[in-house]
Amino acid sequence: MKRLYSNNIAKTFIITLIIIAFIFGILYYNFQSAANIDLIIENLKNLQEVIQNDHQNMLLMHLLIIIILIFLAYSIIGIPLILFYLFFECTSIGFLIASLYGAYKISGIIFGLIYILLCKMPFILCIIYIAYIALKISKKLLRVLIYKENESLYLLLKNLFLKLGITSLAIIIYDLFLYFAANKILSLFLFLLK
Repeated sequence: MKRLYSNNIAKTFIITLIIIAFIFGILYYNFQSAANIDLIIENLKNLQEVIQNDHQNMLLMHLLIIIILIFLAYSIIGIPLILFYLFFECTSIGFLIASLYGAYKISGIIFGLIYILLCKMPFILCIIYIAYIALKISKKLLRVLIYKENESLYLLLKNLFLKLGITSLAIIIYDLFLYFAANKILSLFLFLLK
């Protein structure tokens, strides 16, 4: 029962962080000056051309971020950095949704949701998973340091490292999808940005 309670605290904390970050992204857009909003909307007008002519090549960037976050997950001081990065990514999603609404109204939100589902959600889910595992690792490490409970520490860390390795493999597969298929699928919904 106690373990279930502590897992729920971690999940609740991460979900709350995501919601706050999303709202912060929307508010950040709304606090922009009129000139900045005009510039953002003008840049969004080029979005159709970018989607039709380019590939999303994020493999190296995503892999580097995931590897850094995995190493940070194994240190107690790395937890705030992981949570900050999750906050940053969710803020950018809120900002994107607000920007698309500012430029295209409801159809912009629909396109934004499709874009997030295809191009952001799997990566964000991996970061959420890493943040959750990092919280579990730090809790276990703190117990070892404070209460000298080192039973099954090696086994736990090995098991979590294996899960993080699978997460890295999932990111590679996802980025191959992004490169070869994401923009083709998104181009089917470009009529929403007219």
